[in-house]
Amino acid sequence: MTVKRRLFISNLFMIIIPLLLTAIVGSVVMLATASILGINDTKGFRAVSDFNSAVSQAHRLSQQWESSEPSINKEESITAFYESNARRDISIVVLQNDFALYSSGYISDESLIPILLSRPGNQSISSGGTMLYKIEAGEYTVFLEGPGTHIPFGNGRFGGRPLEIFSVGIIAFVAACIIILLTNQILTRMVFRSISNPLDLLVHGVHQLRDGNLQYRIEYTGKDEFAGICSDFNEMAGQLLDMVNARQKDDENRRELIAGISHDLRTPLTSIISYAEALEKGLAKTPDTQKRYIDTIKRKSIDLEHTVSQLFLFSKLDVGEFPLRLERLNIGDEISKFAAGVSDEYKEKGLQINIGAIRSDIYISADVVQLRNALTNILDNSLKYGRQENGVVNIDCRADGQDVIITLTDNGSGVPKAALENLFSAFYRADKARSNPGQSSGLGLAITAKILQQLGGSIMAKNADEGGLSIIMKFPTIL
Repeated sequence: MTVKRRLFISNLFMIIIPLLLTAIVGSVVMLATASILGINDTKGFRAVSDFNSAVSQAHRLSQQWESSEPSINKEESITAFYESNARRDISIVVLQNDFALYSSGYISDESLIPILLSRPGNQSISSGGTMLYKIEAGEYTVFLEGPGTHIPFGNGRFGGRPLEIFSVGIIAFVAACIIILLTNQILTRMVFRSISNPLDLLVHGVHQLRDGNLQYRIEYTGKDEFAGICSDFNEMAGQLLDMVNARQKDDENRRELIAGISHDLRTPLTSIISYAEALEKGLAKTPDTQKRYIDTIKRKSIDLEHTVSQLFLFSKLDVGEFPLRLERLNIGDEISKFAAGVSDEYKEKGLQINIGAIRSDIYISADVVQLRNALTNILDNSLKYGRQENGVVNIDCRADGQDVIITLTDNGSGVPKAALENLFSAFYRADKARSNPGQSSGLGLAITAKILQQLGGSIMAKNADEGGLSIIMKFPTIL
């Protein structure tokens, strides 16, 4: 149940329950009042109501006559009064100058009549659970007898037991107030508990995250608005954990990157400095030795320049600042042209390039230069880490729905499964000792991954079933 619905029902119960309980208390009060007045059933209540109505009517009649209005016909008014009340369960006696003019029912204790006649004005006497009223209206005197109650009027006196009735009324009022307060307190506590408990869970969860416990998750089984909040909290905690893990991984990669840069730059620089000092000190006596030293310095300088260029390219691609010149390419034709142009070069180095199934009717949007750089980096990786003799790379190009899949598979020994995820990380090598840094900058596949990302594609690696490593590139096709 939602909090909104729970509050609505609670407010509704705050109205209904007090009304019901107050009605019950009111019924008890009515029964208590009836007991005080000697009324035991609903008929008795009706008789009391009729009697009070008749007394009030006779009292108003007396006041009208005392006003001496000329338009009032006393005979007609007294006759109308009698006829309107004769059918009720009321004893009525109307005297005109001590002569019985009308009589309905009988007076239970006629000895009370002389007592009331001896008293001037409107009077009443209670006796045996009944009330006898005398009301004077000019030359008419009206006697009314009915169930025990009282009506204050004129200069008469109160009859019945007003103190008991007043006490019952006070008790009823206090009971109604207590019912309303208790109902409000109970329902408010119930609703507040349904809100405070989830809030306590959320506060505890926030404290857990603050204290570094990113594994903490809130277990909430409610079906209200807090269920969505707790779910969002758990999702946020998961995202924070992923961010922290990614940050830690980035820090680790950054340390490895710095270590790799330092190692790959220091190695050729050491060679350059060593051979330069040898030349400077005249250790190379013969022209052949001098030429060999100079060639080594030149080769190491080229390696150093290549590493710096690769690092610069990777940095540009990483921040998305490298400009791409996109154009519509027939990917099958482009791969065929590329393979034909570099096959002789790689064959001399010991790597044979075989072209497999190539689709020539698929187009992509790409930068030709960067696409060739990506392919070159993959071939260089196969050349350096594949078989040193009789190396082979098979290139296939096929359609897969709205994408084109380019696969380059070598015949090397593959890589450990744990290393597959790191192949596209900067400066990663399966050779942790980096025993031969001159072979590679460690940035080739990382640059390839960045290029494909910029082109809207993706790249992955897996060990081929028949052995070797497969690099799989995917590009979205265009018309």
